[in-house]
Amino acid sequence: MKNESIEFQLISEGEKSSTLVRQIFRVPISENESVHVLIKQKKYLVSNISQGGIGISPDSQLNLEADEILVDCELILANTSISGLTGKVIHCSFSEFGPLQYGVQWLELQAGQSQALDEILSQMKARALEDNDRNISKIQKKEK
Repeated sequence: MKNESIEFQLISEGEKSSTLVRQIFRVPISENESVHVLIKQKKYLVSNISQGGIGISPDSQLNLEADEILVDCELILANTSISGLTGKVIHCSFSEFGPLQYGVQWLELQAGQSQALDEILSQMKARALEDNDRNISKIQKKEK
Protein backbone atom coordinates (compact mmCIF):
# COMPACT_ATOMS: atom_id res chain seq x y z
CA MET A 1 0.00 0.00 0.00
CA LYS A 2 1.35 3.33 -1.00
CA ASN A 3 -1.31 5.55 0.58
CA GLU A 4 -2.15 5.75 4.25
CA SER A 5 -5.55 4.61 5.37
CA ILE A 6 -8.10 7.41 5.53
CA GLU A 7 -8.30 6.74 9.28
CA PHE A 8 -4.79 8.06 9.73
CA GLN A 9 -4.86 11.03 7.40
CA LEU A 10 -5.03 14.42 9.02
CA ILE A 11 -8.23 16.37 8.55
CA SER A 12 -7.91 20.11 8.32
CA GLU A 13 -9.98 22.23 10.67
CA GLY A 14 -12.11 23.43 7.76
CA GLU A 15 -13.18 19.93 6.73
CA LYS A 16 -15.89 17.93 8.39
CA SER A 17 -15.38 14.28 9.18
CA SER A 18 -17.59 11.82 7.31
CA THR A 19 -17.94 9.69 10.45
CA LEU A 20 -20.89 10.28 12.73
CA VAL A 21 -20.11 11.78 16.09
CA ARG A 22 -22.68 11.84 18.87
CA GLN A 23 -23.01 15.41 20.05
CA ILE A 24 -25.87 15.05 22.52
CA PHE A 25 -25.77 13.04 25.75
CA ARG A 26 -28.40 10.26 25.76
CA VAL A 27 -29.91 9.15 29.05
CA PRO A 28 -30.87 5.48 29.23
CA ILE A 29 -34.28 4.96 30.80
CA SER A 30 -34.16 3.19 34.16
CA GLU A 31 -36.40 0.25 34.95
CA ASN A 32 -37.76 2.48 37.75
CA GLU A 33 -38.87 5.17 35.31
CA SER A 34 -41.74 5.18 32.89
CA VAL A 35 -41.19 7.04 29.65
CA HIS A 36 -43.39 6.41 26.61
CA VAL A 37 -44.02 8.07 23.29
CA LEU A 38 -47.28 8.25 21.43
CA ILE A 39 -46.72 7.92 17.67
CA LYS A 40 -49.63 7.51 15.27
CA GLN A 41 -51.96 6.90 18.26
CA LYS A 42 -49.80 3.96 19.45
CA LYS A 43 -47.83 4.00 22.70
CA TYR A 44 -44.20 2.78 22.72
CA LEU A 45 -41.66 2.39 25.50
CA VAL A 46 -38.70 4.78 25.19
CA SER A 47 -35.27 3.19 25.78
CA ASN A 48 -33.20 6.40 25.86
CA ILE A 49 -33.78 10.11 25.59
CA SER A 50 -31.85 13.25 24.77
CA GLN A 51 -32.61 16.86 23.95
CA GLY A 52 -32.41 15.89 20.29
CA GLY A 53 -34.70 12.87 20.29
CA ILE A 54 -35.48 9.41 21.59
CA GLY A 55 -34.61 5.78 21.07
CA ILE A 56 -37.37 3.19 20.90
CA SER A 57 -36.82 -0.56 21.26
CA PRO A 58 -40.24 -2.08 20.57
CA ASP A 59 -41.04 -5.77 20.94
CA SER A 60 -42.00 -5.94 17.28
CA GLN A 61 -41.09 -4.03 14.15
CA LEU A 62 -42.72 -0.63 13.83
CA ASN A 63 -44.36 0.49 10.63
CA LEU A 64 -41.92 3.39 10.23
CA GLU A 65 -39.58 4.28 7.39
CA ALA A 66 -36.25 6.09 7.45
CA ASP A 67 -36.69 9.85 6.99
CA GLU A 68 -40.42 9.59 7.74
CA ILE A 69 -41.81 12.70 9.42
CA LEU A 70 -43.94 11.96 12.48
CA VAL A 71 -46.40 14.68 13.46
CA ASP A 72 -48.31 15.25 16.67
CA CYS A 73 -46.17 12.93 18.82
CA GLU A 74 -46.45 13.02 22.60
CA LEU A 75 -43.70 12.22 25.08
CA ILE A 76 -45.28 10.78 28.23
CA LEU A 77 -43.40 10.75 31.53
CA ALA A 78 -44.53 9.87 35.03
CA ASN A 79 -45.65 13.36 36.06
CA THR A 80 -45.77 15.25 32.79
CA SER A 81 -46.19 15.01 29.05
CA ILE A 82 -44.97 17.05 26.12
CA SER A 83 -47.39 17.09 23.21
CA GLY A 84 -47.34 18.45 19.69
CA LEU A 85 -43.85 17.14 18.94
CA THR A 86 -42.68 16.55 15.39
CA GLY A 87 -40.05 13.90 14.81
CA LYS A 88 -38.09 12.35 11.99
CA VAL A 89 -37.10 8.68 11.88
CA ILE A 90 -33.33 8.88 11.53
CA HIS A 91 -32.46 5.21 11.86
CA CYS A 92 -33.67 1.69 12.37
CA SER A 93 -30.85 -0.60 13.35
CA PHE A 94 -30.18 -3.94 14.95
CA SER A 95 -28.87 -3.97 18.49
CA GLU A 96 -26.42 -6.51 19.85
CA PHE A 97 -28.38 -6.54 23.08
CA GLY A 98 -31.97 -6.91 21.95
CA PRO A 99 -34.60 -5.92 19.41
CA LEU A 100 -34.47 -3.33 16.67
CA GLN A 101 -33.64 0.17 17.82
CA TYR A 102 -35.44 3.10 16.20
CA GLY A 103 -34.12 6.63 16.48
CA VAL A 104 -36.43 9.61 16.29
CA GLN A 105 -35.00 13.12 16.08
CA TRP A 106 -37.15 16.03 17.25
CA LEU A 107 -37.68 18.76 14.68
CA GLU A 108 -38.44 22.43 15.31
CA LEU A 109 -38.96 22.27 19.07
CA GLN A 110 -40.90 25.21 20.42
CA ALA A 111 -39.43 27.13 23.37
CA GLY A 112 -41.80 25.52 25.90
CA GLN A 113 -41.08 22.02 24.58
CA SER A 114 -37.34 22.60 24.66
CA GLN A 115 -37.47 23.99 28.20
CA ALA A 116 -39.61 21.06 29.41
CA LEU A 117 -37.15 18.57 27.86
CA ASP A 118 -34.21 20.39 29.48
CA GLU A 119 -35.82 20.14 32.92
CA ILE A 120 -36.74 16.48 32.51
CA LEU A 121 -33.30 15.53 31.21
CA SER A 122 -31.57 17.43 33.98
CA GLN A 123 -33.52 15.47 36.59
CA MET A 124 -32.96 12.15 34.79
CA LYS A 125 -29.21 12.76 34.44
CA ALA A 126 -28.94 13.61 38.14
CA ARG A 127 -30.81 10.41 39.09
CA ALA A 128 -28.74 8.33 36.69
CA LEU A 129 -25.49 9.56 38.17
CA GLU A 130 -26.74 9.41 41.75
CA ASP A 131 -28.44 6.01 41.66
CA ASN A 132 -26.34 4.32 38.97
CA ASP A 133 -29.48 2.28 38.25
CA ARG A 134 -29.28 2.18 34.45
CA ASN A 135 -29.01 -1.30 33.04
CA ILE A 136 -25.79 -0.79 31.09
CA SER A 137 -23.80 -3.76 32.37
CA LYS A 138 -23.85 -5.47 28.94
CA ILE A 139 -22.45 -2.33 27.35
CA GLN A 140 -19.80 -1.93 30.06
CA LYS A 141 -18.70 -5.57 29.64
CA LYS A 142 -18.50 -5.11 25.87
CA GLU A 143 -16.21 -2.09 26.24
CA LYS A 144 -13.67 -3.94 28.41
